Amino acid sequence: MATVLIRSLANAFEASALSSAAKTLLVVGSKEALATLPSSLSAAVPSHQTAAIAAGFTELSTAFDAAGKASTLAVLSTKSSRHFGPIRGDLLHDIVSKNAQKDKDGDADVVVVLDKADRDSIVTAALSVARAFPLYTQKQKPNPKKQINLHLLHPSSSATPSSISTASLQTLINAVRDAAQLVDTPPDQLNPTTYADIVRRVHAEKLKDIGVELEVIQGTELQKRGYGAIWAVGKASENLPALVILSYKPSNAKKNVAWVGKGITFDTGGLAIKSKDGMPTMKVDMGGSAAVFQGFVATVLTTPPKNFALHAILCLAENSVDQISFRPDDVVTAYSGKTIEINNTDAEGRLVLSDGASHACKHLSADVIIDMATLTGAQAYATGLRHGGVLSNNESFEQTVVSAGRASGDLAYPLIFCPELIGIGTLMKSEVADMKNSASDRSNAPSTGAGMFVHSHLSPEEKWVENGEGLWAHIDMAYPVTVGARGTGWGVGLLTTLAGKLDVQFA
Repeated sequence: MATVLIRSLANAFEASALSSAAKTLLVVGSKEALATLPSSLSAAVPSHQTAAIAAGFTELSTAFDAAGKASTLAVLSTKSSRHFGPIRGDLLHDIVSKNAQKDKDGDADVVVVLDKADRDSIVTAALSVARAFPLYTQKQKPNPKKQINLHLLHPSSSATPSSISTASLQTLINAVRDAAQLVDTPPDQLNPTTYADIVRRVHAEKLKDIGVELEVIQGTELQKRGYGAIWAVGKASENLPALVILSYKPSNAKKNVAWVGKGITFDTGGLAIKSKDGMPTMKVDMGGSAAVFQGFVATVLTTPPKNFALHAILCLAENSVDQISFRPDDVVTAYSGKTIEINNTDAEGRLVLSDGASHACKHLSADVIIDMATLTGAQAYATGLRHGGVLSNNESFEQTVVSAGRASGDLAYPLIFCPELIGIGTLMKSEVADMKNSASDRSNAPSTGAGMFVHSHLSPEEKWVENGEGLWAHIDMAYPVTVGARGTGWGVGLLTTLAGKLDVQFA
């Protein structure tokens, strides 16, 4: 297990910043940046490595000194399309994963030489490195504890960025890693009960003293209060569902912003049970809630909003099989008051989200709602493995969300918003209820259809129509939630960046 610590964020580098205990030095940057390293850093790197990079003979060079310390120079490609961010965070993550972990029992210095000093480059680089060192393990012989000293070096011509401090960057790194740890935690350890307890602990330790409020609606209380959709999904588990609400309310707030996260701690598919190949990895089905939870924590601890109240709603449930499981043909009444004919118990995420979003409308007077979920396998077909899909009722807001993703390294791309052709009345029409919970035509933009289901539970309806007063975005991050077999903490950076943009917008 590794600790990742920000050691330097500067336009000048002091050799003393490097750890004498580190057994690995990894320096990553563009070819131009590596060819012109500051003397204080180049002194720690054999000259033949720099020369080989500058001459174009190699893009990766490793050398060892007499004590066995490894120094590696790695070229970070600057080739990227308009749908990437300021740097290739994916490549940086891969380089660090492969080269800073070679010496399992030693600390490492990781130096990222940036071409720009802007906040976007700094945040993307820091979070990309952080993701390379997952926290969760249950191995009997885990990797020895090590410390990763992260140094972010930006051009000497730039002033030290004032938009983000090392302390804020460290908090953001910790939040991303904590979200990834939640995603990696198996369902025998993370369930709606233990998850709610984790939120209670974090609230008591970090959030209560800065005025954050916590409400937990749990177990049969959900059924009593009319949260019929989340109750239906989670009632068959011995660990009953919970709706967890965190709220930060500045005194001068002009708006209410609600983030709603899908928190299915394990998804068997219910009575529409998944196959032996489809069920493994379903512990990650709570990734949206992890991003919302830790995104909220990072935001209120680093850049708490001044102009809007921020609410995080975690919709926690386990979709289990039992004699009281909800069934196909059941008709469920959601918290919105709308009725749902169940035709697929494996389309459960949209059900829990609908109750969470409805809570935001009824009790929080939400002006902005963002729901985030590992909702559909079709997301990868729509936007790929690294880009989340964004569905919104407002084109300008859609672009704001996409921009926040690009600025943070949590890449996203729009899904089609066209309720005339891909809406509840077209795809999920029921003869006995207000809607079904799954589309009759699975080939017609299913990621959009799943999002439109959530949209149909927002109220009052006229507020949330296209270009209505309310701003809504649904973010499907079914595939970016992991890289390989590990959680990424995807979404934390996007949400914290978006919060900053909204605070400026609502000023």
